[in-house]
Amino acid sequence: MTLTTPMKIVLAVVIIFLIALGFWLLDWQEKLNPLGQLDTTLTQRVNKLKDSELLVNDLPKETDRNDRLTKELKSLIKERFTAEDQSDFVPSYLTEMEKLVEFEKTNTGDTSFAILSLTPGGLVNSSAGAKDASKDKQASGSQPALKDYPTRTFQMSMRGKYATLIDFLRQLGALKLKRLVTINKISLSPAEESKAGEAPVLSITIPITAYLRQGGGPQ
Repeated sequence: MTLTTPMKIVLAVVIIFLIALGFWLLDWQEKLNPLGQLDTTLTQRVNKLKDSELLVNDLPKETDRNDRLTKELKSLIKERFTAEDQSDFVPSYLTEMEKLVEFEKTNTGDTSFAILSLTPGGLVNSSAGAKDASKDKQASGSQPALKDYPTRTFQMSMRGKYATLIDFLRQLGALKLKRLVTINKISLSPAEESKAGEAPVLSITIPITAYLRQGGGPQ
C-alpha cells in the first residue's frame, strides 16, 4: 500500500508522540520525582533557616531573661531557706521527708502511703569547670541556675495510691521540704491486687535530687 503525503505526516506525528511518551515514562518522569523531593527538602530547610534566624535574633533577650531569673532564684533561696552544714544535709532531709509523708497520710486518708526505703547518694559539690562534677550534676538532674549548690540524690522507694502520689509531688513543688528538689523520673507498678471500686496501691520508685540549703534566711 502506497502512503499518501498526509498519511505520512500523520504517521510521523504519531511516531514522534510515542517516542516522546516513552521518553517521559522511562526517563524524564524518573528524574522529576527526585527533583520534586529536593524542592520539598529545600523548602523545609529554608523554613528551618528562617526559624533559626528568629531564634538567633531572640538569643540576647533570652540570655538577659535567663540571667534575671537566675538572680531572682538565688535571691529567693537566700530569703526563704535557712543555711545548713553539709553534715546536717542527710539527717535534715530524712526528718523533713518523714514529716511530709505523715502529713500526706493524714491529709489524704491514705494509710498505705509509706516510705519503704530511702538511700542517700554521695554529695556532689559545685566545682566550676570540673568536667566530672558537671557530668554528675547532669545525671542527677541539677539545673544550670543551681550549679553552685551541692546536691545529693536520694533513691526512695514508697507505696501508696496514685492520687496521694500526685498530691505528694505537688507538696514537693510547693517547697514543703523547705529545700529545692528535682525529680528525673518516677517508676510505678502495682503493689498488690486491688478490690473492685478501690484505687490500687502502687509501688513507687523516685530518685530525688535535693539541694543543700545555702540561704541567708533567719536562723
